[in-house]
Amino acid sequence: MKKLAIVGCGSRGYFTFAKGLKEDYADKVDIVGVCDTNIKRCEFYRDTINPNMKIYEVKDFETMIDETRPDIVLVATIDCFHHEYIVRAMRKGCDVFCEKPVTIDQEKCKIIRDAVRQTGRKLTVTFNVRFQPYFAKLKEIIASGEIGRPLSINYNYMLNTTHGGDYWKRWHRFMDKSGGMLLHKSTHHFDVVNWLLEDEPVSVSAQGARLYYGNDDIEHGERCSTCPHAKTCYSYCGEKDVEGMKELYVNAEHVDGYERDHCSFKSDTDIYDTMSVSVSYKKGALLTYGINFYSTHEGFTMDIVGEKGRIQASSFFADNTIIVHKRGGEEIKYHAETVSGGHNGADTKMFEMLFGDVKEDPLNQRADTFEGFKSVMIGIGANQSIKEGKRIDLTHILNELR
Repeated sequence: MKKLAIVGCGSRGYFTFAKGLKEDYADKVDIVGVCDTNIKRCEFYRDTINPNMKIYEVKDFETMIDETRPDIVLVATIDCFHHEYIVRAMRKGCDVFCEKPVTIDQEKCKIIRDAVRQTGRKLTVTFNVRFQPYFAKLKEIIASGEIGRPLSINYNYMLNTTHGGDYWKRWHRFMDKSGGMLLHKSTHHFDVVNWLLEDEPVSVSAQGARLYYGNDDIEHGERCSTCPHAKTCYSYCGEKDVEGMKELYVNAEHVDGYERDHCSFKSDTDIYDTMSVSVSYKKGALLTYGINFYSTHEGFTMDIVGEKGRIQASSFFADNTIIVHKRGGEEIKYHAETVSGGHNGADTKMFEMLFGDVKEDPLNQRADTFEGFKSVMIGIGANQSIKEGKRIDLTHILNELR
């Protein structure tokens, strides 16, 4: 039985990890302690997951580790604090699972690197997209040599105004907290490209703008729960109406004043909602990537062109179809398996490897520290490129972080 402690008791730690572990891995994982800035959220974890779980305020993080002696610490805090709890957990002798992104700037990457080297502890970044059956099938097709060496990838991702707009209601809308969406969200996408290519980035350039959210000219209120425009707003999200979210946030507001349903159109944000990124890779491949957070429909399209053919992939295809177009005109259709569970079956598959009996990792789905660094450095470099208007070389810093 592995003992797990969690720091950061938000919705991700609860719905993806704590709840899933209780339902499917109670015989393998014991969540012995949780820790957060808001003790009310900790109480919700304890009351719904494990009545014997010990709860702590975040100032007592080391006390939690001393008293519960976990094997693993799950870090699911606000992104800008990931490095702090990774380092403190490792120095206490724990391995760490960290929610993406591993951190949000270059200096924090170095701090984590030093802790891994000094302590010898293991850091796993929970990139669950690698475990989605659809992307696992893509990986298999590329690894089989079906299209030869990949030469270019065109990857476009769209979020709708409900899901996409939700980031502008919470702490993610501030660059110093999340690093912006090129870190918090796109780290998934950059990682999956790195993984599919089995390669590392050497340079990045980007453009970014805020074109839809953070616009005071649009009629809006202060927060969704009190907004007079709720019935006509495409970004409305009623936290008080969602089971679990009310207990985690609405009922806990009086403790620390944190409100998770601020209006997406308030102008206090400083992150981009529209980004275009170009990445070059060590083996020669080029990535063209675009993302926006205000589309009418949500999903992605991806075209991977190789020496021998092209892969056409999209979340908009029915039946999890992947199409391979061979040179000469032959067309081959593949279908990824359908798996129940969160994030299109990704959480189910990830848990089987992290907590279950699956030990073999033929597709290299388990992401280590350096994989986490490769992903965030694309986002960090892209943010720098937008700010400075130039292409950013990543080779030197990735060599330092290796």
